[in-house]
Amino acid sequence: MQLVHDALVQSRFSNTFPRTVEMLCPHCLKEAVFEARPWQEHGRQLAASELECTRCEHTVLFVQLLADDGTNKSGGLFCHPGFGGREPMAGVEHLHAMSAPLARSYESALKLYNHAEWGASSLIVRHLLGGLTARMLAEEKAELSLTRKLEALPHDVDLSRPLQDIAQLLAPSGTFGRQFEDETTIDKANAELLLELAEQLITYLVVLPGTMADLKARIATAPVPLRRGSGVA
Repeated sequence: MQLVHDALVQSRFSNTFPRTVEMLCPHCLKEAVFEARPWQEHGRQLAASELECTRCEHTVLFVQLLADDGTNKSGGLFCHPGFGGREPMAGVEHLHAMSAPLARSYESALKLYNHAEWGASSLIVRHLLGGLTARMLAEEKAELSLTRKLEALPHDVDLSRPLQDIAQLLAPSGTFGRQFEDETTIDKANAELLLELAEQLITYLVVLPGTMADLKARIATAPVPLRRGSGVA
């Protein structure tokens, strides 16, 4: 089941259940309006209905969680199958903070991908990578090819900085290091922060290299598309 944001609901019945929902159809991959059939309540906790895509006429199951008064629960609408698109990456707010134009490029690439515009999406991704590397490198390297920019990143960007920051936090005189002298002084908030720090370190040292290796292997074995006019039948 995939969460359907309340902003996608275009109209509601008098009982507050969704009447029409506008979203990407998981069947035809087009932006479409889904019209509700009668909702059926199941106990006092949820209601379900099949909504039909006005483009391809396929149906999607929607489940609405209910509030105590029997009306729809805010943030409680889900659908199955999910609406056929990629969600924004975790931490995308950091990209917005770094560069609004780069964030818009990412959002454009994601939107085109979710509308099955594969070629256009890929071209914007390449533009995004070029802009991202140019942003992080010295100005005199801005005109380098994308390959050269990526090769230059380890020399211009301190990729070890996150590890240095963590080391300082855990040092005997650091924020967390001092608390380890008496673990009974560590409260929930600090335990949660320490756990998040460990998770980010695992992501940096284990998950990122592993997922990059998997991606590299998938790229190496992906079928090569034929060029137009190649003469291959």
